[in-house]
Amino acid sequence: MVDAIWGKVKQELRGRLAQRHYQAWIEPARAVRWVDGVLTVEVASPFAREFVRRHLSNEIERTLTAVTGSAATVDVLVNRTLEERAQAGRRARRGATTERAERTPAASTHGHPLPPCTFDGFVVGQSNVMAYRAAKAVGTEPGVRFNPLFIYGGVGLGKTHLLAAIANALLAAGRPVRYVSGEVFVNEMIAAIRRDRMEQFRRRFRGIDTLVVDDVQFLADKARSQAEFTETFNALHQNGKQIVLASDRAPGVMPGFQGPLRNRLAMGLTVDVTAPDADLRCALVRQKLEAWNIVPDETVVELLTGHWWDNVRELEGLVTRVSAYAALTGKPVGRPLVEEALGISARRPPLRSTLENVARLVCEQFGVSREDMASARRTARVALSRQVAMYLCRQHTDRSLAAIGEAFGGRDHTTVVHSVAVVERRLREDDRLREAVRSVQERLTRPQ
Repeated sequence: MVDAIWGKVKQELRGRLAQRHYQAWIEPARAVRWVDGVLTVEVASPFAREFVRRHLSNEIERTLTAVTGSAATVDVLVNRTLEERAQAGRRARRGATTERAERTPAASTHGHPLPPCTFDGFVVGQSNVMAYRAAKAVGTEPGVRFNPLFIYGGVGLGKTHLLAAIANALLAAGRPVRYVSGEVFVNEMIAAIRRDRMEQFRRRFRGIDTLVVDDVQFLADKARSQAEFTETFNALHQNGKQIVLASDRAPGVMPGFQGPLRNRLAMGLTVDVTAPDADLRCALVRQKLEAWNIVPDETVVELLTGHWWDNVRELEGLVTRVSAYAALTGKPVGRPLVEEALGISARRPPLRSTLENVARLVCEQFGVSREDMASARRTARVALSRQVAMYLCRQHTDRSLAAIGEAFGGRDHTTVVHSVAVVERRLREDDRLREAVRSVQERLTRPQ
């Protein structure tokens, strides 16, 4: 049990902590005991214990509480044998690296922690199939089609998984890849400027076959970084090298980007990933339960897919909470345990919104008629209510983009995609709109 809990905590921390902190302090640590809400973790030295206690314990305890579903603390002890094992492991890795370098002089490199994601581990549905197919094509034949490939969508919908799968596939084929986040690119460039090593920086990013950059939106409003990235982009693209990018929104609506770079980001194939539909939600729940060695029960699957969540990461959190709750209590995974673990009522039905129900509630919220919403009128109130309705239909129903567009005056799927992107952007900036949308969502999810 303790290994399973610590494994999930480490998995979460890997995405939250700076990579240098994770590799130095969390990866070598070992959990040895879980008693009465206290996780005992061993580290290699007094210095490591002090660093973890002072700088990382709060984050570890927050993550541990989320994983186990109850308030938890961490106790850090010293076990000096861990350092001996770590040194032996480092010696073995140095030997293996030397051997690989001798066999393969042009060794592949990456500049960011590369998640162990593969295409086989990616669950495909209508909301992500185009991005999956494009990514797989790039992972098989980089630089041939879809260059650059730009994948965009909300948080936790699979963009990073696809980028990492591309990088891992190319590395396995012996192709040089550099995988970074937008933040790492900026930080490395700043460090190179300070140390007067820009030539080395440029060689590092341009002397490769494939550049994979996640969270490219981090370059927003950074003129010098954008100029350098544009030059890197040009150098790679002109030489037929593959470029793969991901962001939280499409290139055309990314704020803080200069024209030349914005145009380059959009010059290849741009594909989106959106919230999973019902079938994909069920497949994801089954996969996550199986990862915990739990045989999926259809009642449990229905409860978890009916419980509202915005992205795959939230879904993983729900499944982790249920699985950890089962491990800690010894109870079987069924409806009573899920309801107890998630704090949901047995009387609460799964979400089953319809297009017309969403449209009706949005019309009431915004004070427009259903006829106006389906008409060609483009006054500010009508246009916004139509966009919000399309956004909520995409989030709360299982209907396709084409069906949603048809329900609002016979509009095509690209209009729906644009509407969703507009609402997502405005929700980040407009408190009044956010409150209005939240009000509609509460009515959509209210038990009947």
